[in-house]
Amino acid sequence: MAKIRCIFMGTPQIAADVLNAMLDADIDVELVVTQPDKKVGRKQKIVYSPVKQVAQAYAIPCFQPIRIKTDYQTIIDTKPDVIVTCAYGQIVPQEVLDAPVYGCVNLHGSLLPKYRGGAPIQRAIWNGDQKSGMSLMKMVPAMDAGPVMDTEEIEITPDDTASTLFEKMGQAAGRLIVKDFDRVCSPDAVYTEQDESQVVYAPIIKKEEEHLDLSQPDERILCQIRALADHPGAYVKVGRRKLKILKADYKKEEHAELGTIFGNKKQFGIALHEGNLYVERCQMEGKPLMDSQSFCCGQGRNLVDQKAE
Repeated sequence: MAKIRCIFMGTPQIAADVLNAMLDADIDVELVVTQPDKKVGRKQKIVYSPVKQVAQAYAIPCFQPIRIKTDYQTIIDTKPDVIVTCAYGQIVPQEVLDAPVYGCVNLHGSLLPKYRGGAPIQRAIWNGDQKSGMSLMKMVPAMDAGPVMDTEEIEITPDDTASTLFEKMGQAAGRLIVKDFDRVCSPDAVYTEQDESQVVYAPIIKKEEEHLDLSQPDERILCQIRALADHPGAYVKVGRRKLKILKADYKKEEHAELGTIFGNKKQFGIALHEGNLYVERCQMEGKPLMDSQSFCCGQGRNLVDQKAE
């Protein structure tokens, strides 16, 4: 096969994993498109996206439009044969979709048509699913609605959080694109249309959804904590302050009134409907992240017998 000119578009670590896999497989990436650099912290330090860091390590040119909807000429001028995207972070305009000879393909973190949208990995855990996967699909103007070439199924274990599942998804996405790259770059590429009657949506997590609703069943509460770990984190309110719970265990056992905080010098937790939630890693608003024992030896001592809401 003649040399294929490829553009890669992505931003977070899951996309960086894919880019690394492609480069390890000697796929020729002519240009990387990623989100603009961010200023972080009090000192406003400039931070590059994980994808840009990989691109720089391999001396690949980087294009970082603020609004790709209107600023895309660099992509057109590269004259790509194919564009591969994964978690880029902006809606790709039709002009870009039409630019490559073999079109644009996207690596999406679910088994389409379940879940379309911006938070498929988190929603799968939150809903208590036992499996998910990565889909390699052709991009179309409608969100995640394009036909699918291939998928890889992934088991969701009881210990998985969004963070660990993102890692699994990145590895699966890398394997998929390396395995199927020649098929994608073929005039005979075959894609299967999605069954629209089976579509399930996975919208981006809203701020208000980070609040743990203790009226939910116990298992659902635990799933919400796993789905939002390690970022942005699920929280309860204790008085006027937020207490983020990043990791927790659960025991079905005798318990106090719903929402009651209990603890000693080694552990603390919250009484739920049919058992107790044992907090293993947490962060009080305005304070550093702590393990349960460190928290109990300090500010956590003052929370015992208070109510979490």
